[in-house]
Amino acid sequence: MGVRTRPASPRLTARPASQIEQAALRTVAYADVFDYPLHALEVHRYLHGTAATMEATEAALNRCSAPGGALCSRDGFYTLHGREGLIALRDRRAAVANRLWPAALSYGRFIAGLPFVRMVAVTGSLAWYNVDEGSDIDYLIVTKPGRLWVGRWLIAAVGRAARLDGVRLCPNYVISTRALALADRNVYTAYEVVRLTPIAGLGMYWRLRRANPWVAAYLPNAANPPRAPERDAPRRAHRPNMGRTRLARLTQRILESPLGALLERWEMKYRIRKRLKVGNEAGEAAYGVDWCKDHVSGHARRTLAAFAERVRALEAGAP
Repeated sequence: MGVRTRPASPRLTARPASQIEQAALRTVAYADVFDYPLHALEVHRYLHGTAATMEATEAALNRCSAPGGALCSRDGFYTLHGREGLIALRDRRAAVANRLWPAALSYGRFIAGLPFVRMVAVTGSLAWYNVDEGSDIDYLIVTKPGRLWVGRWLIAAVGRAARLDGVRLCPNYVISTRALALADRNVYTAYEVVRLTPIAGLGMYWRLRRANPWVAAYLPNAANPPRAPERDAPRRAHRPNMGRTRLARLTQRILESPLGALLERWEMKYRIRKRLKVGNEAGEAAYGVDWCKDHVSGHARRTLAAFAERVRALEAGAP
């Protein structure tokens, strides 16, 4: 019908070899913050700030991993020197992720059937297949405007039920369709956007991607949804879908009434007041009519600081 359903692919132009090499080094350094070695396809997809072909990326990696280079190449993976042990760690974590993904799909699809939910996507370490035993399942969820807090309350009820099943759900980022353009614009948030793995509401996923065109300045090669690396992929594909049960439709009709509006205002005020008592020292949490960003641990700040430290070490020629 002539409607664009995804961001345009990056326009590839000739880049100086050194620029692509620096971008590759920064890409591997960022992944190293998470103890995560990369193969060439992943370096290409997450190449920092530079749109380049796969061939140019591989050539840059070959130069960077040559004797005297800043990277180590082993078993098809690239790491910083002295970090080759991360390859075995990646395999162990991928095995844990493969066991956790079925629960992420089941509960994510159940959440997608709740009233007012428009999209469910897996985020965080599970989206990277980089989880340890006992890890949470992180979700970013998009809801209908005006019912975010009621919707979040229903989602939290699913989380409590999941704990009885030994599964820890963490829907720590809930936004309405009015807040698809994310406020934090840095390399950390860019990675979060491009690594979102939608399991329900694919159309809304593309709306979110189009609402954040700034991401392409950080990660221009990552225009499409991520695919699990072939080596780590579960046997079953994760197909986005969205469903509504009869009970969910009935509940939604009730909560769309003036009573639902009253509950929405009460729940929002109560939850925000409760969270502000906990504090927000890291400055990463944010609450409002159209968003509940429950990031209270300072993870983004620590990640960016660790990444900057690695970049400084590379620039100084440290091993």
